[in-house]
Amino acid sequence: MEADLALCKRFFDPLARGHSLRDRLGKLPDTPSDLLRRTSQHGEPLVVQAGDKVLLVGIEARLTLALLEEHAFGEDHVVITPSDVATAEGTAMRIYRTWSMARLNQVVALRRGQGSEVMQAISVGLVIALLVNRSDTADRAVAKWDHWTVDGEQVDSAIFAGAEAFAAEVSRNRSSRAAGEQRLKGGYALSEARRRLADRLVVTPDSKNDGELLYIPTQQRKDVITFLGRDLARRPRLTEPVLASAFDLLVAAYRGAAGQLAHRGMIFERSTDTRSLKEDLLREFSEAQHSST
Repeated sequence: MEADLALCKRFFDPLARGHSLRDRLGKLPDTPSDLLRRTSQHGEPLVVQAGDKVLLVGIEARLTLALLEEHAFGEDHVVITPSDVATAEGTAMRIYRTWSMARLNQVVALRRGQGSEVMQAISVGLVIALLVNRSDTADRAVAKWDHWTVDGEQVDSAIFAGAEAFAAEVSRNRSSRAAGEQRLKGGYALSEARRRLADRLVVTPDSKNDGELLYIPTQQRKDVITFLGRDLARRPRLTEPVLASAFDLLVAAYRGAAGQLAHRGMIFERSTDTRSLKEDLLREFSEAQHSST
């Protein structure tokens, strides 16, 4: 029965994509005419009309079949108790609830740094670069402009210089990413960071410059560092010395490109704060590693 219920998920999973469902439904064979006539009268939830000559059997029908098989002893009549029915209904409700909660559970897991996949290294580097720059208020935010403008290209280049250096060291086997990743507006790296951090990474309109401002609120700083440390600790081959090296490379690249931020009034790094940030990140990484062993 477990295999049949898993097969039902291919059609009744609320996360199933429309094109996948269309493809799967199109491959279903016609229901034999006699069976179609006899079962159509039951309707939903036992059977679903999936086409003019196609009926789709769902969770309830498979559980009903299991009850009939369990109580069939070769007699003309089968007696199923209310308790049996309640148990089957409870099973159906648990299955549907598991499927309906899947998306929420995925989002919560991502927000807690416990998703099935680790956060992309370039996205982690981008967030650390913002922390290094002390972009923790709207007054110290990094501007997010169109990449095709001179200002947008130069700001993107300055921020992503450190992020790229960090990602290259952490991943080691990482090849150079497409230019589409290396921009704040419409770029994958920032989209991934926002997906993971949600309201801990603020993007707000910048009415003065016709763009947006990007920063990590001061009150969220500790939570973000904890999140990054925990997420990085899930990389099985990443060690503390390598992470420390990646952080130093990020800072060096960031400082090398800082001139493009300085003349726009966007450079806010302080060496003492950067040292504290490194210590905090390494501590969170180490604690997360030890707690998982």
